[in-house]
Amino acid sequence: MKVRYGQQEYEFTERMSVRKLLEKLDLLPETVVVVRNDEIVTEDEWLEVEDEVELIRVVSGGVSP
Repeated sequence: MKVRYGQQEYEFTERMSVRKLLEKLDLLPETVVVVRNDEIVTEDEWLEVEDEVELIRVVSGGVSP
């Protein structure tokens, strides 16, 4: 599977869960949104070798007092 995170690209040759992918990349689940083939997926879903995955950083903000 091809994985893109910012400017970096990774390639994996085995099926794995989203959770396992995030562990391999040392990312916390709450810091990224995982998009597989243009659909958002959750941590417990499986990624196949032919999938294209994009990890999008979560940016939080708010209103300053």
